[in-house]
Amino acid sequence: MEVEEEERRSPHDRGEACVTESFFDRVTQGLRNDLEHERNRRLQMADTASKHRAEFAFAQLENERSLTSLRDKLRVACGNIDRSRAETTALQTLVDAHHREHKALCEMLERKGVLHRKKQRTDGTA
Repeated sequence: MEVEEEERRSPHDRGEACVTESFFDRVTQGLRNDLEHERNRRLQMADTASKHRAEFAFAQLENERSLTSLRDKLRVACGNIDRSRAETTALQTLVDAHHREHKALCEMLERKGVLHRKKQRTDGTA
């Protein structure tokens, strides 16, 4: 029956069917090519994303190491600052004690008449 229908069709109709089949074949092939292209593109993007994830993880690890190193250096510096402050306080206490002792000795020598202090001038000249 299909053969009879095919024979009854005009040559123009049969040519149209061939053109239509050819068109659908081209469109189908184009879609297959597009699908393959997109599949390859997706795989390339997945590879790139994996590479970037690995690079990011490595950079993050390096940053953590640097941060740990900087924290250690900061801890040492803070310890040094604390020690320096304690030393400065001790030295200032010693300087103050020496100054008081010097002042007391000078006053004692002045009372005994051994040391004469210069009187400060009120006119601002030396």
